[in-house]
Amino acid sequence: MKRKIILLVAAAALLTGSAQGADSVPLKAVNKANEVIDAAIEAHGGADALDELKTFVQESKFTNHAVGQSRKPGKPWDQNQTDNFVALDIENEIFVGRVAGQGGGFTFDGGTIINGEQSYQIDYRGNTAAPIAEPDYDTNSGPTIRITPALLMKQLMARRQTSHWLGEAEVDGRPHDIITLVMEVGPALSLYIDRQSHMLTRMERVLPPFGQVEYAFLDYEMVDGIALNQRFKLFVNGDLNLVIDELQQKINTPVEQYTTVPSSMQPIPEVTPQDFASNEIDEGVFLIGGNGAYGLFVEMADHVVAIGGTQGAAERIKALREEIPDKPIRYGVLTHHHSDHVPATADYAAEGTIVITFKENEEVVRAAAGTDDVKLQFVEDHLTLGSGDRRVELYNVGPTPHAENILIAYLPKEGIIFEADHFPQAQTGPMPPAVPATVAFAAALDRLDLRYSKLVGAHSARIGSPADLEAMLAHPSAAATGSR
Repeated sequence: MKRKIILLVAAAALLTGSAQGADSVPLKAVNKANEVIDAAIEAHGGADALDELKTFVQESKFTNHAVGQSRKPGKPWDQNQTDNFVALDIENEIFVGRVAGQGGGFTFDGGTIINGEQSYQIDYRGNTAAPIAEPDYDTNSGPTIRITPALLMKQLMARRQTSHWLGEAEVDGRPHDIITLVMEVGPALSLYIDRQSHMLTRMERVLPPFGQVEYAFLDYEMVDGIALNQRFKLFVNGDLNLVIDELQQKINTPVEQYTTVPSSMQPIPEVTPQDFASNEIDEGVFLIGGNGAYGLFVEMADHVVAIGGTQGAAERIKALREEIPDKPIRYGVLTHHHSDHVPATADYAAEGTIVITFKENEEVVRAAAGTDDVKLQFVEDHLTLGSGDRRVELYNVGPTPHAENILIAYLPKEGIIFEADHFPQAQTGPMPPAVPATVAFAAALDRLDLRYSKLVGAHSARIGSPADLEAMLAHPSAAATGSR
């Protein structure tokens, strides 16, 4: 993707304009945005057709390039494919989605139904359906809207009063206008509208912890009078991350048929928000986090060992200070190199903590730290922190289908194991079927002959057990998909 910024008059003026022009510059930016939006709406099918777009159904093939999520750090990135289905009823705020495929050591086939009080999270492999306590249409529909220009045009129609013209840019040798869009959920978007065709060709946003995300909309076709892109590409920090090929698209077809939970599904307890919390799971051992990101903190004689590197570490450290106010965090253990498991490096560096990782991950970890002052200690196969009854044993259980090198933490006296991405237990209900990463994890525990009673992870507040791991491995769907 070739892009050259030619002019950012409006943005610069908003920052540096005189008091005399303070009122006129924003007004000009809004007026210019309205001109661009009107032309774009017309090019994508017209206001009447877009206004009458009430439902949208789409089947797609996703080719994922695992940028920052491959088995090894750095290129070439691993690839995998998934089958994706989505149905939206925009007027009634109904969302139905299903994703099936394999990749990163996972085998998955799951779905979400957002339909008011009849909202469910479905695991087709595990054959379970969990009611969703607080269904959120905007969050669930957002990813589909952001990759569908016609739906973005509907957003612009509804939110044009908050849009501004930022200037113009050259993309692939063609002049574009840049306008902003702020949706109900998520960071602001910058939309690139081709000045000649008035079609949306590019979009950008910043998405922590991943960085700069760019969208490319390709191969438009008219479907029932509305322009729909037949291909889509997503780039993360300039690297190709995702290619979507559309297989089927339907406009204004009923979606009620997709909102019914199959009668064969086992009902399980409802899914509730994972509120941030600190849980002392053993004396001086705290599992702290929420919303799918957790860390384990172990109190030693004169310091603390922090384990896990997911985003939100600053909040977890703040909560730790309420439990253990007078001991520094001496070590921060990163389980592996994936982009969602290294953001804590910056927070550990700010604390003066020694960050433990693999030599192979040095470049990724230093980049996540954002400073050359970060202190690193490398581990190969095994490292012991502490002594006597309070020890943290670190083991490299790689290679696994998920990562070439990956650490688990074992507290022998307490019988606690902390892991990341290999024991994906469900938030509620029975354990799901094992995936290839789980099988590799279980084999490593057997090989190391670790005696434990509690399994905790970087993405769940739930505390598992050896019996839970065995239930995963014994699930019929695990064997049916070759996970065991």
